[in-house]
Amino acid sequence: MERKNKLVIGLFSLTGCEGCYFAILDLTKEFIALGNKVEIKNCRLFEEDVHLEDEKYDVAFIEGSPLTTANRETVKRIRRNSKLVVALGACSCLGGIYHIKEYHDKAKIFNHVYHKDVGIENFDVQTLEQLIKVDHKIPGCPVNGREFMRFVYGLLVGKKIKSVQNPVCYECQMRGYECLLQKGQVCLGPITFGGCEAICLKSKQGCWGCRGLVKDAEVSNLIKKLREKYSDKEITKYLEVFGIKEQINNL
Repeated sequence: MERKNKLVIGLFSLTGCEGCYFAILDLTKEFIALGNKVEIKNCRLFEEDVHLEDEKYDVAFIEGSPLTTANRETVKRIRRNSKLVVALGACSCLGGIYHIKEYHDKAKIFNHVYHKDVGIENFDVQTLEQLIKVDHKIPGCPVNGREFMRFVYGLLVGKKIKSVQNPVCYECQMRGYECLLQKGQVCLGPITFGGCEAICLKSKQGCWGCRGLVKDAEVSNLIKKLREKYSDKEITKYLEVFGIKEQINNL
Protein backbone atom coordinates (compact mmCIF):
# COMPACT_ATOMS: atom_id res chain seq x y z
CA MET A 1 0.00 0.00 0.00
CA GLU A 2 1.32 3.38 -0.89
CA ARG A 3 2.09 5.86 1.86
CA LYS A 4 -0.61 8.29 0.75
CA ASN A 5 -3.29 5.62 1.36
CA LYS A 6 -2.22 4.82 4.89
CA LEU A 7 -3.78 6.24 8.03
CA VAL A 8 -1.23 8.64 9.51
CA ILE A 9 -1.00 8.20 13.28
CA GLY A 10 0.87 10.14 15.95
CA LEU A 11 1.56 8.60 19.37
CA PHE A 12 2.32 11.38 21.85
CA SER A 13 3.41 11.24 25.48
CA LEU A 14 3.04 14.01 28.04
CA THR A 15 3.99 13.71 31.72
CA GLY A 16 3.60 10.07 32.68
CA CYS A 17 5.13 6.61 32.73
CA GLU A 18 4.31 5.69 29.10
CA GLY A 19 2.76 2.49 30.42
CA CYS A 20 -0.13 2.80 27.97
CA TYR A 21 2.19 2.55 24.98
CA PHE A 22 4.02 -0.40 26.50
CA ALA A 23 0.65 -2.13 26.92
CA ILE A 24 0.08 -1.63 23.19
CA LEU A 25 3.60 -2.69 22.20
CA ASP A 26 3.21 -5.86 24.29
CA LEU A 27 0.90 -7.01 21.50
CA THR A 28 3.99 -7.45 19.37
CA LYS A 29 2.55 -9.37 16.41
CA GLU A 30 -0.60 -7.27 16.27
CA PHE A 31 1.39 -4.04 16.42
CA ILE A 32 3.76 -5.13 13.65
CA ALA A 33 0.78 -6.15 11.50
CA LEU A 34 -0.77 -2.75 12.13
CA GLY A 35 2.33 -1.17 10.59
CA ASN A 36 1.29 -2.56 7.22
CA LYS A 37 -1.89 -0.51 7.29
CA VAL A 38 -0.92 2.72 9.07
CA GLU A 39 2.02 5.07 9.14
CA ILE A 40 3.22 6.04 12.59
CA LYS A 41 4.81 9.46 12.28
CA ASN A 42 5.60 10.07 15.93
CA CYS A 43 6.34 7.87 18.94
CA ARG A 44 8.87 8.70 21.64
CA LEU A 45 9.63 5.00 22.12
CA PHE A 46 10.96 4.82 18.55
CA GLU A 47 14.39 6.45 18.48
CA GLU A 48 14.35 7.14 14.77
CA ASP A 49 11.06 9.04 14.85
CA VAL A 50 11.26 12.82 15.11
CA HIS A 51 8.19 15.02 15.38
CA LEU A 52 8.14 17.98 13.04
CA GLU A 53 6.33 21.18 14.03
CA ASP A 54 4.11 21.15 10.95
CA GLU A 55 3.48 17.36 10.86
CA LYS A 56 -0.13 16.47 10.03
CA TYR A 57 -2.01 13.47 11.44
CA ASP A 58 -5.23 11.66 10.66
CA VAL A 59 -5.43 10.65 14.31
CA ALA A 60 -3.28 11.62 17.28
CA PHE A 61 -3.22 9.53 20.46
CA ILE A 62 -2.10 11.42 23.56
CA GLU A 63 -1.19 9.70 26.82
CA GLY A 64 0.02 11.28 30.05
CA SER A 65 -1.05 14.41 31.90
CA PRO A 66 -0.55 17.97 30.60
CA LEU A 67 1.28 19.14 33.72
CA THR A 68 3.77 21.61 32.30
CA THR A 69 3.72 24.67 30.05
CA ALA A 70 5.51 22.67 27.36
CA ASN A 71 2.90 19.90 27.63
CA ARG A 72 0.06 22.37 27.19
CA GLU A 73 1.64 24.05 24.20
CA THR A 74 2.26 20.64 22.66
CA VAL A 75 -1.34 19.45 22.93
CA LYS A 76 -2.67 22.64 21.37
CA ARG A 77 -0.29 22.20 18.45
CA ILE A 78 -1.29 18.56 18.07
CA ARG A 79 -4.96 19.55 18.05
CA ARG A 80 -4.36 22.05 15.23
CA ASN A 81 -2.52 19.46 13.17
CA SER A 82 -4.83 16.47 13.69
CA LYS A 83 -8.18 15.44 12.28
CA LEU A 84 -8.95 13.31 15.33
CA VAL A 85 -7.50 13.45 18.85
CA VAL A 86 -7.84 10.51 21.23
CA ALA A 87 -7.14 10.74 24.96
CA LEU A 88 -5.29 7.56 25.87
CA GLY A 89 -5.23 6.26 29.43
CA ALA A 90 -6.24 7.47 32.88
CA CYS A 91 -3.73 10.33 32.96
CA SER A 92 -5.14 12.08 29.90
CA CYS A 93 -8.77 11.08 30.53
CA LEU A 94 -9.02 11.68 34.29
CA GLY A 95 -5.81 13.39 35.35
CA GLY A 96 -4.22 10.18 36.61
CA ILE A 97 -2.74 9.59 40.04
CA TYR A 98 -1.39 13.14 39.94
CA HIS A 99 -4.95 14.21 40.64
CA ILE A 100 -4.55 13.13 44.27
CA LYS A 101 -2.80 16.41 45.08
CA GLU A 102 -5.90 18.36 44.06
CA TYR A 103 -7.71 17.01 47.10
CA HIS A 104 -4.98 18.02 49.55
CA ASP A 105 -2.57 20.89 50.26
CA LYS A 106 -0.94 21.18 46.85
CA ALA A 107 1.89 23.43 48.04
CA LYS A 108 2.70 21.16 50.98
CA ILE A 109 2.87 18.10 48.76
CA PHE A 110 5.04 19.95 46.24
CA ASN A 111 7.51 21.08 48.92
CA HIS A 112 7.68 17.57 50.38
CA VAL A 113 8.63 16.10 47.00
CA TYR A 114 10.80 18.88 45.56
CA HIS A 115 12.12 20.52 48.76
CA LYS A 116 11.11 24.02 47.60
CA ASP A 117 13.25 23.79 44.44
CA VAL A 118 12.61 26.69 42.08
CA GLY A 119 11.79 26.38 38.40
CA ILE A 120 9.43 23.41 38.77
CA GLU A 121 5.84 24.08 37.77
CA ASN A 122 2.98 23.13 40.08
CA PHE A 123 -0.16 23.64 38.00
CA ASP A 124 -3.58 22.36 38.88
CA VAL A 125 -4.07 18.94 37.31
CA GLN A 126 -6.27 19.05 34.22
CA THR A 127 -7.58 16.42 31.89
CA LEU A 128 -6.78 16.64 28.20
CA GLU A 129 -10.41 17.54 27.50
CA GLN A 130 -10.14 20.63 29.70
CA LEU A 131 -7.48 22.02 27.36
CA ILE A 132 -8.50 20.91 23.87
CA LYS A 133 -11.33 19.21 22.01
CA VAL A 134 -11.08 15.43 22.40
CA ASP A 135 -12.85 13.25 19.85
CA HIS A 136 -12.62 9.94 21.69
CA LYS A 137 -11.30 8.44 24.93
CA ILE A 138 -9.64 5.11 25.62
CA PRO A 139 -9.29 5.05 29.42
CA GLY A 140 -7.39 2.74 31.78
CA CYS A 141 -4.15 2.46 33.72
CA PRO A 142 -2.75 1.20 31.50
CA VAL A 143 -5.09 0.97 28.54
CA ASN A 144 -6.22 -2.37 27.18
CA GLY A 145 -4.01 -2.84 24.12
CA ARG A 146 -6.73 -4.79 22.32
CA GLU A 147 -9.17 -1.94 22.80
CA PHE A 148 -6.64 0.35 21.11
CA MET A 149 -6.29 -2.09 18.20
CA ARG A 150 -10.05 -2.39 17.77
CA PHE A 151 -10.33 1.38 17.66
CA VAL A 152 -7.63 1.77 14.98
CA TYR A 153 -8.99 -1.06 12.81
CA GLY A 154 -12.44 0.48 13.16
CA LEU A 155 -11.08 3.71 11.71
CA LEU A 156 -9.46 1.80 8.86
CA VAL A 157 -12.75 0.25 7.75
CA GLY A 158 -14.77 3.40 8.39
CA LYS A 159 -16.66 1.91 11.33
CA LYS A 160 -18.23 4.32 13.79
CA ILE A 161 -16.66 3.70 17.18
CA LYS A 162 -19.09 3.11 20.03
CA SER A 163 -18.21 2.56 23.68
CA VAL A 164 -20.35 -0.14 25.27
CA GLN A 165 -21.46 1.12 28.68
CA ASN A 166 -20.98 -1.95 30.87
CA PRO A 167 -19.43 -1.77 34.35
CA VAL A 168 -16.30 -3.68 35.30
CA CYS A 169 -18.56 -5.92 37.42
CA TYR A 170 -20.15 -7.26 34.23
CA GLU A 171 -16.79 -8.35 32.83
CA CYS A 172 -15.76 -9.76 36.21
CA GLN A 173 -18.88 -11.95 36.47
CA MET A 174 -18.65 -13.05 32.82
CA ARG A 175 -15.18 -14.40 33.55
CA GLY A 176 -16.18 -16.10 36.77
CA TYR A 177 -13.85 -14.12 39.02
CA GLU A 178 -14.43 -13.96 42.76
CA CYS A 179 -16.50 -10.95 43.91
CA LEU A 180 -14.37 -8.97 46.33
CA LEU A 181 -17.29 -6.80 47.43
CA GLN A 182 -19.01 -9.89 48.76
CA LYS A 183 -15.86 -10.62 50.75
CA GLY A 184 -16.00 -7.17 52.31
CA GLN A 185 -13.19 -5.60 50.29
CA VAL A 186 -13.26 -2.22 48.55
CA CYS A 187 -14.00 -2.53 44.85
CA LEU A 188 -15.33 0.18 42.54
CA GLY A 189 -16.27 -2.31 39.82
CA PRO A 190 -20.03 -1.62 40.01
CA ILE A 191 -19.58 2.05 39.05
CA THR A 192 -16.49 1.88 36.81
CA PHE A 193 -16.64 1.90 33.00
CA GLY A 194 -15.65 -1.54 31.72
CA GLY A 195 -13.40 -2.52 28.83
CA CYS A 196 -10.37 -3.62 30.85
CA GLU A 197 -11.47 -7.28 30.92
CA ALA A 198 -11.52 -7.00 34.74
CA ILE A 199 -7.77 -7.54 34.80
CA CYS A 200 -7.36 -6.33 38.39
CA LEU A 201 -10.07 -8.67 39.63
CA LYS A 202 -8.31 -11.53 37.87
CA SER A 203 -5.37 -10.82 40.19
CA LYS A 204 -7.73 -10.49 43.20
CA GLN A 205 -7.13 -6.74 43.34
CA GLY A 206 -10.21 -4.57 43.76
CA CYS A 207 -11.10 -2.06 41.05
CA TRP A 208 -10.01 1.50 41.87
CA GLY A 209 -11.84 3.21 39.01
CA CYS A 210 -8.99 3.97 36.60
CA ARG A 211 -11.44 3.97 33.65
CA GLY A 212 -13.83 6.52 35.14
CA LEU A 213 -17.55 6.29 35.82
CA VAL A 214 -19.81 4.12 33.72
CA LYS A 215 -22.96 5.79 32.43
CA ASP A 216 -25.80 5.83 34.99
CA ALA A 217 -23.49 4.56 37.71
CA GLU A 218 -25.37 3.81 40.93
CA VAL A 219 -22.81 5.47 43.16
CA SER A 220 -25.04 5.84 46.21
CA ASN A 221 -25.76 2.10 46.29
CA LEU A 222 -22.07 1.26 46.25
CA ILE A 223 -21.21 3.82 48.93
CA LYS A 224 -23.99 2.41 51.11
CA LYS A 225 -22.52 -1.07 50.71
CA LEU A 226 -18.98 0.06 51.51
CA ARG A 227 -20.14 1.94 54.61
CA GLU A 228 -21.07 -1.38 56.16
CA LYS A 229 -17.37 -1.88 56.81
CA TYR A 230 -15.48 1.30 55.94
CA SER A 231 -15.57 4.92 57.07
CA ASP A 232 -16.21 7.74 54.59
CA LYS A 233 -12.57 8.76 54.99
CA GLU A 234 -11.36 5.30 54.01
CA ILE A 235 -13.74 5.12 51.04
CA THR A 236 -12.67 8.57 49.84
CA LYS A 237 -9.03 7.49 49.65
CA TYR A 238 -9.94 4.98 46.95
CA LEU A 239 -12.09 7.47 45.06
CA GLU A 240 -9.19 9.93 44.94
CA VAL A 241 -6.55 7.65 43.43
CA PHE A 242 -7.52 8.21 39.80
CA GLY A 243 -9.84 11.19 40.17
CA ILE A 244 -13.15 9.33 40.00
CA LYS A 245 -14.17 11.36 43.07
CA GLU A 246 -14.36 14.48 40.91
CA GLN A 247 -16.62 12.76 38.41
CA ILE A 248 -18.92 11.74 41.28
CA ASN A 249 -18.95 15.31 42.63
CA ASN A 250 -20.01 16.57 39.21
CA LEU A 251 -23.02 14.25 38.93
